Amino acid sequence: MEQRQVEKISVPTLIFAISSTTVATLPVFLTGALGVQISRSLELQPSKLGLLIGAFFASATLSSVTSGKISENHGGTLIMRLGVLSTAMWTLAIFFFAHSFFWFLTFLIFAGITNGAIQPAVNVYVANAIPRSRQGFAFGMKQAAIPVSTLLSGLAVPLIALTLGWRYAYLGTALLGVLLALTLPKNAKVARYKENVTAPTRSYKILPLVVLAAAMALGAGAANALGAFLVEDAVRIGWTPANAGLLVVLGSLAGMISRVINGHLADKRGGRHFVVTAQMVLLGSLGYFMLALHISYLILPATIISYGLGWGWNGLFNYAVVKTHPQSMGRATGTTQSGAYIGSVLGPILFGFVAQHYSFNLAWYLAAASAVISAATMVIGRHLIVLRDAS
Repeated sequence: MEQRQVEKISVPTLIFAISSTTVATLPVFLTGALGVQISRSLELQPSKLGLLIGAFFASATLSSVTSGKISENHGGTLIMRLGVLSTAMWTLAIFFFAHSFFWFLTFLIFAGITNGAIQPAVNVYVANAIPRSRQGFAFGMKQAAIPVSTLLSGLAVPLIALTLGWRYAYLGTALLGVLLALTLPKNAKVARYKENVTAPTRSYKILPLVVLAAAMALGAGAANALGAFLVEDAVRIGWTPANAGLLVVLGSLAGMISRVINGHLADKRGGRHFVVTAQMVLLGSLGYFMLALHISYLILPATIISYGLGWGWNGLFNYAVVKTHPQSMGRATGTTQSGAYIGSVLGPILFGFVAQHYSFNLAWYLAAASAVISAATMVIGRHLIVLRDAS
């Protein structure tokens, strides 16, 4: 009992992790939330707006894998500081110079590369500064920053875009990035728990990580299609735009709560984390299936299930990757995170194509199938890790 009292979570560590993740993802979520105002200002077609968002996630894959080793060598905070400063620079460039589609796209691509570098760095930072007995909760809190970004982006519409103008939301992000860079601790001041440094050595094999990245791509693809098309489809079957918009808020809250609770439970469980993430994705597929039925009163519970289970597992997933790759957590999470970025690009594109040329019903059924395959692939990836450790 005494040991559990000593191993307290550092609140500043969590704040820095959440803030860095939020700042890194705000550019893309702001672009989605402010899409109406941006499209009118720059005279963009919907396809070009989708390209902006897709380019952000696609470019993140370029740095996600390569930055992991650097973060392992330098402790994470160096990349975090450079990353939030870089995000500030690119969002400031959007504020001043993004007067055409070309320049907006260019700045978002660089912001995406920055985001891809920051995520493994934050994972390394959390893994170094939080005792292993509390890392599940910490990673859940860290991933809760994603729905925080969507909530802030949604609030930016009435509070900033419709009053000062949409560009000022990016200016606010730039200021937040500079402030965070000034307050982030230096590597030397980041506590490293002895149990984290002396973790058992395990061989680094790429095949299990590639399989897990594929699982994350399938799960993230379905979840990001949900975020892109839930409101539109709800309006199509009779919901008012205002009420349909509240579904996103409800879903974001469900995702935040799910990630934190699952992280807390992971600390008590102690193992089989990939099995739990697979179970969550599998149950989340029921939400997509309910949406495919196009029954109005099912949309509310379907939203909670889809966001809470179908996209509430990624904090636990990252924790499981770190736990099974203690000597290579930056490279490992960078590899699996690249799968999430690929899914974030392809999922909404394929969903939109099917919905436009066939039906929304079929698109939701395919999203459900993608989640089921994702769950099965996670189990396969876990099996490969078990075989690695047994050899």
